[in-house]
Amino acid sequence: MGKIVIEEKITIDNDNIKNPITSGYFITEFSRLLELDVGKESAQNIISNGINALFSLKDPFSSIFNDPQKILCLGKVQSGKTSFFLSTIALAFDNGYDIAFILGGTKKNLKDQNLERAIESFENNERIKIFDLTKNFNENLNEYIKNGFKIIILVLKNASENTNLGEFLTISKIYKEHPTLIIDDEGDEFTPGNPNTKKSIGNKSHDKIGEIITSFNVCTFLSVTATPQANLLISTFDIISPKTLVLVRPGKGYIGGNDFFDNKENPHIIPIKDIDDFKDSIPQSFIEALNDFIFSCAIKRSQNDKDPFSMMVHPSSLNRIQNTITKRIINYIDKIVIQTVKDKESSAYKEFINLAKQFYDDYIKQYPSKIVDLDLYINEIDEVINKIEVTVVNYSTLQNQEENEFIYKILVGGNMLGRGLTINRLIISYIYRDSKKPAIDTMYQRCRWFGYKLDYFDVCKVYMTNILRDKFISIVDHENNLRISLEAFLESNTDITKFKRIFSLDNEDLILTRKSVADTIVLKSISSGHKQDLWIDITEEERNKNRELFKIFLNQYGKTGTYVDFDNSENHRQQHLLIEFKYTDFYNKFLKNFIFSDKSQFNSVVFGKLITEIEKKVREDKILIMIMRPKFCEVREPLDSTETSLKNLLQGRNLNTNFTGDRHPVDIMGKVYDKLTFIQIHLVKLKETRTNEEAFPLITFNNPITSSSIRLVTGGNIYG
Repeated sequence: MGKIVIEEKITIDNDNIKNPITSGYFITEFSRLLELDVGKESAQNIISNGINALFSLKDPFSSIFNDPQKILCLGKVQSGKTSFFLSTIALAFDNGYDIAFILGGTKKNLKDQNLERAIESFENNERIKIFDLTKNFNENLNEYIKNGFKIIILVLKNASENTNLGEFLTISKIYKEHPTLIIDDEGDEFTPGNPNTKKSIGNKSHDKIGEIITSFNVCTFLSVTATPQANLLISTFDIISPKTLVLVRPGKGYIGGNDFFDNKENPHIIPIKDIDDFKDSIPQSFIEALNDFIFSCAIKRSQNDKDPFSMMVHPSSLNRIQNTITKRIINYIDKIVIQTVKDKESSAYKEFINLAKQFYDDYIKQYPSKIVDLDLYINEIDEVINKIEVTVVNYSTLQNQEENEFIYKILVGGNMLGRGLTINRLIISYIYRDSKKPAIDTMYQRCRWFGYKLDYFDVCKVYMTNILRDKFISIVDHENNLRISLEAFLESNTDITKFKRIFSLDNEDLILTRKSVADTIVLKSISSGHKQDLWIDITEEERNKNRELFKIFLNQYGKTGTYVDFDNSENHRQQHLLIEFKYTDFYNKFLKNFIFSDKSQFNSVVFGKLITEIEKKVREDKILIMIMRPKFCEVREPLDSTETSLKNLLQGRNLNTNFTGDRHPVDIMGKVYDKLTFIQIHLVKLKETRTNEEAFPLITFNNPITSSSIRLVTGGNIYG
């Protein structure tokens, strides 16, 4: 299979698989077929992610019964999570698991999509039987397993008593002796319950799934999602609350949130007006989007890319509105577009071709290295128009999957075009559907325009209102900070129940998840300027970890710094060590491992936000670190006898010295630092009589983010 990269993990749960097999029969056969589909490099990335999950699976030979391992697998929208969990199934089969159930989403078309993918991915393996669970399911799984087969069963995530989850619960009790892997695709949808607002511990799907995963003697419950807010915000006492986290990393060529929503001027986002809603007629902005789709397909055809492309129109969740808009679009294409290109002598055709040439000029200007023959491009336009099909996709009329001559699809829909569904080669999206205060997870799942689109990202565009664009920018910022925080947490602990549920969310028009799971509660906003951490109510063990972290950093990098003496007296108590450092390095080596009080305004979210700005190249990757009085330490009085916080940490200008004060580290030895991100590390002891070894580090930070304050939020549940 080639070289597989496996991340180093710290394993806390001793009931995990012992000495896992990573190159057995099932994963080898799976890999062979996968490479033919996506190439060797992409296949290796997918299997690497599966192997990382494998290390967290419950030991199939465990003697601890009815205590499922619960893993949250966090990927990105449209990043190949299906391939990931199918590879995990193959690895589980190699390591002693007999059965894998796939909860294939809450919609039949998504479940059918997962079923088709499973069949295709294992079609070269006669030792795997794949079934679709229905009310008429009567297979004898024991007989199959006895004869050496492994079983995959697709289940619709529906709490019906006689079918789907109800039937699954019955099966779980019959076959409880077999080590079982349960994949919850789109695991944030319906599965997380609501233990806070009702006497019941959750919704029906949640309750059924809780019963199912505890019915099997040995079970791993793998919840796969790109939007984990609901999974993280339920109580950690909840039966389906995850114990372990696995980050699923996208492969080469993935196009996601940062590619579309890095700033307000991103050329792939085309603003439309709030009133462009098809209410009375087809809006001009949609006509422009349709032309964009036609011209883009023609451009790619002229570059010898004649594979299908799609356009998505996301107007409303109501079927009647979707049906009406679909008819209007069909009517417009039939009576306006087709008739226009038929009459080559008409003024309408000449105007249309002028628009096509303007599109060509703009494309060449933006992508000068792309080769496009103008005449060939113009000639391809008629071919594109003749191969367009408009289809409504909703609960009453599902997408026609049959092959036909129409290869350019315009899909109109609501919820059915959202979560989990892969739209083939989607290049143009037109979306104005919004709610007053939408949930991040629900809204982000609409981004069907993400995916492996590097080969045709040049023609990918999303038409949306400025308000929607700003919300998505905030969501992407939130996602970046969340992943940074989780990556930092994973380096020291894999028990996700201990992860602090504190998130960054800089848009008051968004909530974290649906209110039936948890409310979004605003903790505080961290404004720009110099801030101090006065909370000292961490445990002595945590203080020791911070002390050790500081000593290691000082020993490794102290020699790269310069001592600056602001005190001309014999005491030299204003002697501080200055170190200029890359911020990303300082974050990775110190900040993300530093333990803060739960009440502190500092945490990995706050410091991680600067990482995202550096990655976007809007902030320089530099920081000035001032270690205050490393030779003397400082005495600071606690606020009261409980010793949970300090009265003050910062010091102002001292007229008897050259020190300008903690808030203004400028003009130090002739060098101006006022525009550089600045942090101080204070070594504090609470009494003069205590030794320097008892001093512990505390931080003050000159928060440089001025465009918007860092707004910290959480959910309303109890996390344990």
